[in-house]
Amino acid sequence: MNASQAPEAGKLRIPIFIDGREYTSRASRMTEADLRRVPHPPIDEDRQLYLDIPDAPDRLLESNETVELTAGMRFFSEPPEVTIHIDRTPYTVAKKRMTGLELRAVPTPPIAEDRDLWLDRIDQRDKKITDHEVVRLRDGMRFFTAPGRINPGAR
Repeated sequence: MNASQAPEAGKLRIPIFIDGREYTSRASRMTEADLRRVPHPPIDEDRQLYLDIPDAPDRLLESNETVELTAGMRFFSEPPEVTIHIDRTPYTVAKKRMTGLELRAVPTPPIAEDRDLWLDRIDQRDKKITDHEVVRLRDGMRFFTAPGRINPGAR
């Protein structure tokens, strides 16, 4: 980019989201500490700060890490715990996204390999969750298990 293509000084505005609220950054890079000071009140040091990565596990920001900002980038502090149900039993988890494999490990003992995990969807066909599929969790989501293979006539 040559000087004629560079944004005018002070004109740079990158929209970012922290804990669901939109903010505008005038810097293209920010440290983890800088990001904590963006919201009012600032995010306390005793809370962890994460980079929200779409369709992948979120990443904890390291202390004093510098992040190259892009428009629409999302950050959150310690994800709120959500309650999900698996086979009618409530479980509290602290992740916003989990893979099918991680969800299978939530109950004790974990869901057996010979059972499939399904997302119970209201007014829609239920959805089978594969081990590597990433599920965005919301409070109250319901999952159930069923035999992976049904063998009619078997005793």
